[in-house]
Amino acid sequence: MTKKTKFVLIAGALLLCGMGPAQNALARSVHLAPHVSSTVVSGTLEGENIVPFHVSLKEGQKLDVLCHSRKSGIYFFVKDPEGRIVYNSAESPQPDRWTGQAASPGKYTLGVFQQHATARKGHTAFFRLHLAVNQAEASTTSLLP
Repeated sequence: MTKKTKFVLIAGALLLCGMGPAQNALARSVHLAPHVSSTVVSGTLEGENIVPFHVSLKEGQKLDVLCHSRKSGIYFFVKDPEGRIVYNSAESPQPDRWTGQAASPGKYTLGVFQQHATARKGHTAFFRLHLAVNQAEASTTSLLP
């Protein structure tokens, strides 16, 4: 096998690995520039994969999440830095939005996922998350475990 053939095979394998479901396994960190309090992140759900995002919060900061998708059955969860789920939109009357206050500093994880029946069929769905991080207000929900 020539060097050129080996290179083509390796490059093709790397390309295929990067395009498969495993790409959703790595969490993407959301960084806000100084004096910027909100951002939009997006992605595509494939089957039962969860698309995770990390957001670093200071104690007392407020996190607002708004999830948009053209398809129904798209939900998200929020985990605290210790990995405990503090919110699951699939169990909420308003599954597309949530506001909470960080009880402790650290990396919070947001995971976007599909409803079980849709996920089992292997359907794909595009989503967009609007995230805002602000100082706490008296009317927010604490992210206590």
